[in-house]
Amino acid sequence: MAISRVSAIGQGPQLLPPRISPLGALGKDSAPVRVEAIPALRGRAEGDAAGSGSKPRAGAGPIPAPDPRGPASLFAIPLAKAEKTLEVARILTQLKARDSHVRDHEAAHIAAGSGYVRGGASYSYQKGPDGRSYAVGGEVGIDTSPLPGKPEETAAKMVTVRAAAMAPSDPSAADLAVAAAASLAEAQARAEMNSSRAESLAQGYASSLSDLGQNLDLSA
Repeated sequence: MAISRVSAIGQGPQLLPPRISPLGALGKDSAPVRVEAIPALRGRAEGDAAGSGSKPRAGAGPIPAPDPRGPASLFAIPLAKAEKTLEVARILTQLKARDSHVRDHEAAHIAAGSGYVRGGASYSYQKGPDGRSYAVGGEVGIDTSPLPGKPEETAAKMVTVRAAAMAPSDPSAADLAVAAAASLAEAQARAEMNSSRAESLAQGYASSLSDLGQNLDLSA
């Protein structure tokens, strides 16, 4: 009868401030100030110059269109990856805890079952996101049959069976059912023992009376 068990978040491009050439020496006429626009603005200025008939300088390119999703789009993909990583870690933690609990549960049955456990524990598995298999359920087979004609041995056996069923700290419904069946079988075995003892006493009493009667007849 089987017992069931039982990324780093990327940063957006930064706009650099205009580079300003140093002023002239103090006390002298200030040198003309030269302002160099950043590449995007320089490209725009050259594009305007091209539109007005001026010849743009070599190297000017088109101005990139702004991202319609806004600045938040820069963080969307890394954030989704981070959330997925956290979810995987949570699932693995649960699976590892369950695997350890199931194995401890079945080991308790085996340790308390003495010689009545039939084979080792069998497990049902679930594959985790890491590709490994984790035990999520298990069971141990234990012999619960009575010993015909041996009520004393049967009663002792059922005590062991009940202890094996209730050995884990959290016995399952199947464990409780096995324990209840073992208790019933033990009670029946003890009743048979008591009946046999009563019968033996009765036979002994009758034999004593018979012997006494024979003695009385002989003395008469």
